[in-house]
Amino acid sequence: MKINFSSIKMMKWAKFLFPINRSITGQGVRQTIKFIKNNINSKFKNLKIKSNTKVYDWKIPNEWNISEAYIDEINGERICDIKNSNLHVLGYSKNINKIISFHELKKNIYYIKNKPNTVPYLTSYYKKKWGFCLSYNNYKKMKKNKKYKVVINSKHSKGNLDYCELLIKGKSKKEILVMSYICHPSMANNELSGPLIIMALSKILKSSNYSVRLLLVPETIGAIAYIQKNYSRLKKNLLAGLNLSCVGDNGPFTLISSKEQNTYADKVARRVLIKTKKLKVLSFLKRGSNERQFGCQNLKFPFVTICRTRFEDFKEYHTSDDNLKIINEFNLKKTLKQILLIIKEVQKNKIFEKNMKCEPFFTKYNLVRSTRGKYNNFETDLYNLSAYVDKNYDEYELSKLFGKSKMNIKKNLEILNKKKIIKEFN
Repeated sequence: MKINFSSIKMMKWAKFLFPINRSITGQGVRQTIKFIKNNINSKFKNLKIKSNTKVYDWKIPNEWNISEAYIDEINGERICDIKNSNLHVLGYSKNINKIISFHELKKNIYYIKNKPNTVPYLTSYYKKKWGFCLSYNNYKKMKKNKKYKVVINSKHSKGNLDYCELLIKGKSKKEILVMSYICHPSMANNELSGPLIIMALSKILKSSNYSVRLLLVPETIGAIAYIQKNYSRLKKNLLAGLNLSCVGDNGPFTLISSKEQNTYADKVARRVLIKTKKLKVLSFLKRGSNERQFGCQNLKFPFVTICRTRFEDFKEYHTSDDNLKIINEFNLKKTLKQILLIIKEVQKNKIFEKNMKCEPFFTKYNLVRSTRGKYNNFETDLYNLSAYVDKNYDEYELSKLFGKSKMNIKKNLEILNKKKIIKEFN
């Protein structure tokens, strides 16, 4: 299938989405989903989980919505205003409307001293407090002997955690999951780049062998809630999971491995991305996005995260410097092509699993000689294939492992399949 990449305009979408004040709940997330459904693909489903719903060790927080936030020097100028940057307010801040001293105010101001022109991004999702984020240069201009009017008009109320997904059904119910997050305000690489790739995939992907699920959730709490709600299906059907984070800059591709480092998602992502020459493969010790949830040791999902420059490793991370100048159409499309290649690689290689416990009694199937000194090559292949087939080994992996041609592997897998010793993983 030839893809017309020139018709995909991710930076155009980014310019609309960048100003939206997203958080883990609230109108910003709904506005983002509405844009996706109205302008990208109407088949995305908008789903909700109610506030205060218990999800494993967590609880869905109340919705947070904010209409204004600013600091005014009394009889002086405005110090900061959320209208100029969503990052100026501490995420999930509670209401305040009072006049206070500089000494009292400075306890609730956050800045980065070694980045004097940069506004940091900070939140307080699970502890009620208020605060403002300023550049250090802006903070230094404030007068210590002055009083300041501090206003945050926000509302914490029962509502929903919103997310959206699109299922592209294949011949098989086994699925490839490609996900990212929609929960950060006005940051380009860390927030928008992953969703932009998923939006583009929704316009390109067609039905194939395996199903493909595209998912956008608030990070951490959204992933935890999604896993609890869909655990049985994920355990039964997840073939390979890819989380996309910080994929719009020009850094080399980076793969954050599963804890086991050898799931099918690890193998197929490495297989494709290694061809980009400068691939960085990091262990689960470097986790930081939704792989923290899907990769939990007692879940063991085949799941990895793909970045360009890993979150926390690019200097603009979680600051106002992570703006639309950090990402561009060329880098996004380079990432898009690699994700498409990974999906294609999964789609073109069959996976099998054994139909029985322990080693098959090959003699009764007339596949091996009843009297023999040692196995011949064909018999060795059958024993090896029956030992290794599972959801972490596709045809390519088996051919590489045994040093055999893929055609040879396909032929022998088909023999075992016809005898019902193995079955296709679908």
